[in-house]
Amino acid sequence: MGSQRWKTTGWFEVALVLAACLSWTAYAPSRLLAASYMDAKALSKRLNEIAKSRPTLVRVESVAHSLGKRDIWLVEIGAGNADERRSRPAVLVVAGIEGDDLAGCAAAVTWIERLVGQSDKSPEIRRILDTTTLYVFPRLNPDAAESFFTKPIVESSVSTKPVDDDHDGMKDEDGPEDLDGDSRITTMRVRDPAGEYILDPEEPRLLMKADATKGEVGAWQLLTEGRDNDSDEKWNEDGPGGVNFNRNFPFRYQWFAPGSGVHQVSETETRALADFVIGHPNIGIIFTFGAADNLAQVPRAESRAAEAKTTGPALVTTINEKDIPYYRQMGEVYRKTLGLSKELQAISQPGSFSDWMYFHRGRLSLAAQPWSPAMQLELAKPEPKEGEKGVKSARRKDAGRAKDKPMPRSTMLKDDDEKASATVGADKKADADKRKEQDRAFLKWVDEHAPEMFVSWKEFRHPDFPKQRVEIGGFVPFAKTAPPKVILEDIVSKQADFLTTLALRLPRLGVRKMTSKHLGESVYEVEIQIENTGYLPTSLAHGETTREVYPTQVILDLDRKAFLSGSKITRAPTIAGSGGMQDVRYVLYVPDNKKIKVHVVSMLGGTVETTLDLDGEKKP
Repeated sequence: MGSQRWKTTGWFEVALVLAACLSWTAYAPSRLLAASYMDAKALSKRLNEIAKSRPTLVRVESVAHSLGKRDIWLVEIGAGNADERRSRPAVLVVAGIEGDDLAGCAAAVTWIERLVGQSDKSPEIRRILDTTTLYVFPRLNPDAAESFFTKPIVESSVSTKPVDDDHDGMKDEDGPEDLDGDSRITTMRVRDPAGEYILDPEEPRLLMKADATKGEVGAWQLLTEGRDNDSDEKWNEDGPGGVNFNRNFPFRYQWFAPGSGVHQVSETETRALADFVIGHPNIGIIFTFGAADNLAQVPRAESRAAEAKTTGPALVTTINEKDIPYYRQMGEVYRKTLGLSKELQAISQPGSFSDWMYFHRGRLSLAAQPWSPAMQLELAKPEPKEGEKGVKSARRKDAGRAKDKPMPRSTMLKDDDEKASATVGADKKADADKRKEQDRAFLKWVDEHAPEMFVSWKEFRHPDFPKQRVEIGGFVPFAKTAPPKVILEDIVSKQADFLTTLALRLPRLGVRKMTSKHLGESVYEVEIQIENTGYLPTSLAHGETTREVYPTQVILDLDRKAFLSGSKITRAPTIAGSGGMQDVRYVLYVPDNKKIKVHVVSMLGGTVETTLDLDGEKKP
């Protein structure tokens, strides 16, 4: 007789302590590599070096090739043989699903390196690697990410697949251009009485849309740096690419929408990811780095009965109310790990991978932006004074406070421009604060910490606007999606800490006890008590709805004729996490072999194999 159990006493405290320890404990100096932004070649080299250093723990495989002939890497982490790893509870992390997600890729690689580096030092990490399988796609869209490392630098979330964005029969014929020769594609503001924008009265380096209800008169156009190459009086409306992979999945897919692709899962990269998750049903938790976010803010939930009254039973668009506590709890842990003292505004994207994994596949699917201006502003808030209420900021001493002086405001402004941007008969200041408060605060942070992220506006003689003033400048590419290198290590370390906590939140099945009672004439009454020592239930409520998460099975290795009561395969209902239990009872006729093999199989909670000795010790 035997059993397998996952000890979870104090799992929450263990998770937080473990995350903290990972932040403090580094590799041996000879193996430590600082977090960095890597092009495709450097990423490939780094991943294969990790796998080569620990082949028994890490395996790297190219599952597909992009249009640009770059590898789509899958990293599998875990001990044991292939069959063992496929039968264990698993976590999937996907980064770089959008081309401008460089920080997510850096966090994923940092996480892999930390797990490997701590595997021989931390008993908890080793136990995770011995009992859990971790899958990582560190960069799903390598072609778009490569634009960060080439000149001119241009930011794009879509792939490089040619697409006729403006439906004129030509593809990618009117893209951005580096007009001022600074090797960056920034923005142009064009003085135009028919423009939609005005200068921010408090920060004239920024523009805001004019509000006619407030008597505001537009004075500027805001365009991407470039020319009207196809002479249609539209600028850069059909640039290189593409498809946004995080809009290409089935749930709430938008037909004919920009960046969504010709149909669901139409791209080689997204098909490879979809095929992988379908072929690995043991994945119980998914984490996606990208624009979609359900951790910075608790997502909306509604009871299925209430939703059916308004949208019909076939249109489930909100998280099941029974599942929302897990999202709320994981959001709290996430924000605490990063050092955020409050919720931030989060968005859900149609066709996103994370939504598909929950709404169609029934898994706990978490998603977050690895970094954003709103996040940085919250992290940069000063620590509360002694005795003051609130959560301390997690900003570290090495947060990169630059000594450079703030950039001067544009010197191109003249009296007539300020008049054109003024509000007619309205008090503008209060409204400006609300509309541009975050951008204004972020620009101030940039001035103090990373002045290279904003280019001062400079006049440019543009051939498309010979009689109008044109200025080129603004935030540089990736300024709002990729944290400056001075704080990158801190950001990705916190993200890696959180990923480790996820591996501690899977369901974990075990056999709590087995008892048998001899009723005479080789007939036995048997009770097997199954417990879930993990955090999550064996299936979320929505997993039951989708029927994509199969019930737990208890299988006895006996001929079917031996079952006087009960059956060879017993399907158990969902077993709650944190100690939930389920009893399975039988009446068996066993005249010969009194040792019975018992298999407990959970799609997300793992497999347990043990032996019931009818004539032996009754409790494991």
